[in-house]
Amino acid sequence: MVGVERSHILIERPGPPQWPASPRSGWPDAMSEDEQTRQRNEELLRALGARRQEAEARYRQALAQQLSGTAAGDSEGVHGWKASREGGADLEIMEALDRTLRQIDAALARLRAGRYGFCSSCSDPIPLARLRALPFATLCVPCQERREKGGR
Repeated sequence: MVGVERSHILIERPGPPQWPASPRSGWPDAMSEDEQTRQRNEELLRALGARRQEAEARYRQALAQQLSGTAAGDSEGVHGWKASREGGADLEIMEALDRTLRQIDAALARLRAGRYGFCSSCSDPIPLARLRALPFATLCVPCQERREKGGR
C-alpha cells in the first residue's frame, strides 16, 4: 500500500501489483506470452540458419575435395569421381550433410508455418534445450527413445 497524506488524514491506495518471479504461478510475467514465443522463434531461427550455413559450407568443402581428388585415392571412377580408400566414406559424409540440410530446410518450413517445436508423434512441445542442441528435431525425447528402441 502507498500512503498519501492530506491534511493529517492518511488515505491508503493500493500500489502497483507485485508479480511473483515465476510465470508458472499464474500471474502475468513482465513479457507477454506472444513476445516470449516471438523471441523463442527468433532464437531458433538464428540457430537453424547458423546450423544450415555450417552444414552447407561443409558439404561444399567435401564436394570440392571429392571433385579435386584430394579426399580420395588415385583411381578415378567411371563418372569422373575419385575412388576413396575408405570405401565410399567421403560420399557417405556428403550424403549425411545433404540429409542434414534437408532436415534443416524442413524445420525452417515448419517454423514459418507455425508448426515448429512440436513432436510429430505425440504433438507435445519439444523442450527448448533439445531444439537448441538439435534444431531440426521432430520428436520429443520420450518419443525419440521409443523409436530408437524399435517402437513407434
